[in-house]
Amino acid sequence: MQNAMIDAPPPLRASDLRASPRDAPHVVVLVEDDPGDQVLFEAAISEADPELHIRCVASAEAVPDLVGAGGVSCILLDLGLPGLTGFEALDQIVARSPHVAVVVLTGWGDAEAGTIAVARGAQDYLVKGEADGRTIARSVRFAVERKRAELSVAALAASELRQLEQHRLERALLVDPAIRRPDVRWQSRYIAAREGVVSGDFFDGLEMADGSLRFIIGDVAGHGTDEAALGVSLRAGWRALVLAQLDPAEVLEGLEEFLNTERTCGDEFATVCDMTISADLGSVTVRSAGHPPPILAGQGALSDLNGRAPLGVAFGRRRMTGTTYRLHGRWSLVSYTDGLFEVRTGDGQILSVDEVPAIVDETRGASGAVQPDRLIDAFAERGDQVWRDDVAVITLDGTGPVVIPPR
Repeated sequence: MQNAMIDAPPPLRASDLRASPRDAPHVVVLVEDDPGDQVLFEAAISEADPELHIRCVASAEAVPDLVGAGGVSCILLDLGLPGLTGFEALDQIVARSPHVAVVVLTGWGDAEAGTIAVARGAQDYLVKGEADGRTIARSVRFAVERKRAELSVAALAASELRQLEQHRLERALLVDPAIRRPDVRWQSRYIAAREGVVSGDFFDGLEMADGSLRFIIGDVAGHGTDEAALGVSLRAGWRALVLAQLDPAEVLEGLEEFLNTERTCGDEFATVCDMTISADLGSVTVRSAGHPPPILAGQGALSDLNGRAPLGVAFGRRRMTGTTYRLHGRWSLVSYTDGLFEVRTGDGQILSVDEVPAIVDETRGASGAVQPDRLIDAFAERGDQVWRDDVAVITLDGTGPVVIPPR
């Protein structure tokens, strides 16, 4: 026998990671061109294990239709089929029916072919003339369980890979802000609308050399890993622009250039809210591109009267001068993405952004600071279903104005 080049079996797709239930009847397809051998195999297997239902076909071309009809647990394949060279039939079956176990039948004394077949994707092999009905039945059941185990391992590996990718995206989207000041408290929360899958909501924060604080929260339109990747680019781009000491009024304009270069379809857009808190904690400047306004607890929404449309929506180039608000005494500032309030109430209505300030005030603690978990719970209680969109919430608590000691 000539040495055969062994190709790796094709990778499993997510849709292939399934196996028939253990309590389902085992249907075994015998691919054998000799009618006499068909009768002998069917009789031997049926006598040894009546729970194995045998269906005979003369060529590998008939296998996909049988498998497609469902219920097939194993394929018994004669490697000596006419019209095919080497392991062509096995390769076709493994490629087209990756969730079905395969046991190959080799010629008398040709164990080497069986070993190669297992390397190419079969679960077991039998040598014709050396296996009786009980041996064949046992091999079939072994192959089915081995295939089940292979699929379980592959499914687990795919799940772990997806989780790893999601964790990487989460770390890149939802960073811990570089805030060193002890007189400012930052809290953040994130809820994925689809379990274990983050989308394009992002936030970040920086403390500048003069003691001022810079924050951003944003939301890329859409749901999925592409939107999450774009959100990562925008968050990183914002941090780069701020650290480069670009004029705060020009940061969002620069961030839009990031978006235009990173988006893949040409029509992606993002809402963002950029906030600058003065070094003495006595004022906040809000710059908004189509994003819901932050809420100053006890005072209401801090809308950017000089705001613009979302990034990525052509609206002309201009400096974002923003709108500045005074911060007095102990203050608590809340910023969020629209998933927080877009919950459907019992009467079928979706909450409005105008209802956010009152709910924020309901969730203030004894110190006057907003509790992010209570805030999220308050909105969840008003809805009659799971979150429709991802939710990102950040709360900032401080006291201002304060005296800035010389450095």
